[in-house]
Amino acid sequence: MSAGERVNEYDASCADCGRPVPAGSGLLRHGAKGWLVYHRGHAPEPGPPPRGDHPGWHRRTLLALDIGSTGNRPAVDRIRSAALRGSDGTAYDWRTDTGSGPALDELATLLTAYLAAKELLVVWFAPYVLGTLHAELVRHGLTPLSERLPAGVAPVCDPLVLDRHADRYRPGGRSLRAVAEWYGVAHAHPGEPASDAEASLLVAQEIGARHAPLARLSRPALHTEQTLWYAEQTSRHPDAPAWPFSPVEPLPWEPPPTG
Repeated sequence: MSAGERVNEYDASCADCGRPVPAGSGLLRHGAKGWLVYHRGHAPEPGPPPRGDHPGWHRRTLLALDIGSTGNRPAVDRIRSAALRGSDGTAYDWRTDTGSGPALDELATLLTAYLAAKELLVVWFAPYVLGTLHAELVRHGLTPLSERLPAGVAPVCDPLVLDRHADRYRPGGRSLRAVAEWYGVAHAHPGEPASDAEASLLVAQEIGARHAPLARLSRPALHTEQTLWYAEQTSRHPDAPAWPFSPVEPLPWEPPPTG
């Protein structure tokens, strides 16, 4: 048994062959609805479900957005860099340390045109990314996405919400780096917008390919369901921002708290 393996504390039946598994003699594997018990020789290797050949939104053109900022406070922190990566080879990068107004306006213009076509925008932890972008656009006197898109900032695909819903019992962290590793997605430079956007895009495609019920949802339905799933996932955190984001007003800069 490898390090970190969990054994069954109680008598159970093997999920593979159905025969009895005495307490302490089997191995646990998480399944879609909870933990499963296996004989040691029957337990599958930990990993995501296999890819399928079903149709779905994961086979359409996807565009992923990520930002680099001075912190994780959408109303206060500033965007220092941003990246877009598309499944069709689209690639844009911005540095916003200087002249951030024009860069942010170009980014918002591209996102508006894309979302107006009703294609899915992939954003890992959308409340942080889209909330920070909203505040920065307002701070620079630019029209925010919510006012550029009469139908709202949609449809959004948040791989973090999808992964937590599709595989809620999986142990371990849910950082982009950890989830990318779980799905076998390369993530060369965690924390860099270009690398994070690319990894988010590939993770979204992997989730769709490996979870057919999610993939078969229409783009509007996927957006709506994520609102509900996120609310359930954050039900114990009353201060969690709304999904896909809260249109916060920008606040003056202040250093992050210490200690």
